[in-house]
Amino acid sequence: MNRERKTALIAKIKQLEGLDDADKAALIELLHTKTYGLVWENKEEDVEEKLRTELPVLVEVKDKAIVSNAADAPNHIVIEGDNLEALTALSYTHAGKIDVIYIDPPYNTGKKDFKYNDKFVETDNEYRHSKWLSVMYKRLKIAKQQLSDTGVVFISIDDNEQAQLKLLCDEVFGRENFLAQVVWERAYAPINLMKHFSTSHDYILCYALNIDNAACRGIMRSEEANNRYTNPDNDPRGVWQSSDISVGPAIAAKYIQ
Repeated sequence: MNRERKTALIAKIKQLEGLDDADKAALIELLHTKTYGLVWENKEEDVEEKLRTELPVLVEVKDKAIVSNAADAPNHIVIEGDNLEALTALSYTHAGKIDVIYIDPPYNTGKKDFKYNDKFVETDNEYRHSKWLSVMYKRLKIAKQQLSDTGVVFISIDDNEQAQLKLLCDEVFGRENFLAQVVWERAYAPINLMKHFSTSHDYILCYALNIDNAACRGIMRSEEANNRYTNPDNDPRGVWQSSDISVGPAIAAKYIQ
C-alpha cells in the first residue's frame, strides 16, 4: 500500500462514527504494522471436513504383505491414502519418534500434477500458489510434530514453488533450523528447443527440528577412502596445501605434489 493510500485511509478512520478513540487508534496501528513473510488464502480441503467427524484408522491388507524368512528382515509399512489422513493417524503413534522424513510433493507445474479438492489446478489459476501453500502448510505442520529431537526433513521441489517453499519452511521449522538447499542434476542433456534456458536441476530443501541436535553431521571417512590418497614424500602438510586448486578425482590427487 502506497503512502497516499494509507494517509487517505487514516483520515477516513478518524471520521468513523461508532468507534471510540482507542478503537480508531487500534485500526490505524494495523495500517502501520509491517510484516515479512508469506500471505495466502487458507481454504479448507474436503479431507479436513472429513477429519472433523472421522478418525483415520490404518487397516492392514494382508494379501499385499511381502513376507521374508530372514531373521534380520526389516519391518516396513506402506500407507495408501490421503497424506493428511495418514499423517494424522501417525501423529497418535509416532509423534516425536521419526528421525528422517522425505517428502516429494506435487511441483505445481500446472500440468495436472496438483489436485486441490479433487480438481486439477491449472497454470492460469490466479490462486495456484495460494492453494499449494495451503495444502503444504497443513502437512508440514503435522510432519514437524513427528520429528524426533535429532530429526531432519528433506523436501524435493523445482523452480515452480522453490521460493515459496523456502519461506514456508522458514515459518514452520524456523529459519534458524535451515540446513541446506541441495541442487541435484536430473537431466544430463540440454533441450535445444527450449525458448530461454534448458533447466537440468531440481532442489531438495533440508531442515532440522533442532539444528544443534540434527543427525546430519557428515559421514566419517572410511579406511578405504583414506587409502586412496598417498603422500610419498612424507610432506607434513599432507597431499594438499592451501594453494592447491584441484578438486578432481582421487586418482589425480596422487600426482599433485
